[in-house]
Amino acid sequence: MDDRRIPPAPVQRGLTLVELMLGITILCILAALAPPSFTALLANTRLSAVESDLIGLLVLTRSTAIAQNRRVTLCRSDNGLQCAGTAHQGVAQWQGGLIFVDQDQNGSVNNDETVFYVANFPSAATILWNRGDRLVYQPDGTALGGSNGTFRVRVPDSVREHHVILSLMGRVRSTRVTPEP
Repeated sequence: MDDRRIPPAPVQRGLTLVELMLGITILCILAALAPPSFTALLANTRLSAVESDLIGLLVLTRSTAIAQNRRVTLCRSDNGLQCAGTAHQGVAQWQGGLIFVDQDQNGSVNNDETVFYVANFPSAATILWNRGDRLVYQPDGTALGGSNGTFRVRVPDSVREHHVILSLMGRVRSTRVTPEP
């Protein structure tokens, strides 16, 4: 009998040039497809964040009116110190808002009135309210004077917009809309 053994084949380590080029090609294709999807993902995330902030602001205003058992106003503010207007109708761009008890019901913050909360929205966001510069919640949580309406929320690079809808009962709901071209 022959006691000779066949030596094992050497273990292959590493990649061939063809395998390496194929892997790099696949990686380049995926990298080319990723940025548009990632940009859309970021835009939709920003849109959802602004929508959540707005809904939180409306809920806070309503709950403050109920807790204080008083009429509480949420007004549009450009500087975080004063209301930007007193109109009850028309479309207005909201960059921020103030929540306060409007004791004299003049639609603006006076020295003796306490501001409960100041909100600032991202400058790139577009928030349009179709009922003017303010909305008022009554002590029972309902919206005052037919203040039902819609906030339209948009951010750059998003193909959608969100609508935050306020009912006469003061409740808030939201929908996602793809605007017509």
